[in-house]
Amino acid sequence: MLRVVLDTNVIVSGLNFPTSNPAKILLLVASGEVTNFTSRHIVNETRRILVEKFFWTHGEIQAAEVWLKTFSKSLNPKNRIAVIVDDPDNRILECAEEGRADFIISGDHHLTDLEDYQGIKIVVPATFLALIAKVNEE
Repeated sequence: MLRVVLDTNVIVSGLNFPTSNPAKILLLVASGEVTNFTSRHIVNETRRILVEKFFWTHGEIQAAEVWLKTFSKSLNPKNRIAVIVDDPDNRILECAEEGRADFIISGDHHLTDLEDYQGIKIVVPATFLALIAKVNEE
C-alpha cells in the first residue's frame, strides 16, 4: 500500500471542493487504498486555514479533525528539518520522513519544486491520481 503525506492545501481543497482531484485523494485515503500520515502541525494548519479562509464553524472543524485523525496515522516527528524557506512546509517533510512515505501530495510550489526529498516523490494531486490509475490498470 502506498504511504503518503497530504499537504494542508490538498486537505483543505478536498474538504471544500467535493469534485476536485484533492477530494478524490481524500476518498482514496478513506477507502484505505492509500495510507496517509499526518501530524499535530498538519492538523493545526488545516484548522487555521479552514477558519481563516473558509470561515468553517467550530462543529465543522471538529468533524474535519475527526475525519483526518480517523483515516490517517498520526505521527510526532522527532527530526526538525530546515530545507524550505516557508517553514510550515518543512513540517510536511518531517512527517513524510518520519512515516517513510512514498509520496508527498501538494499543490505548493515550495514543495513541488523539490520533486523529491530523501527518496520521497513530491507530486501534485493530478499526477498522483494518474499514477494510481496506471497501477490499478496493471
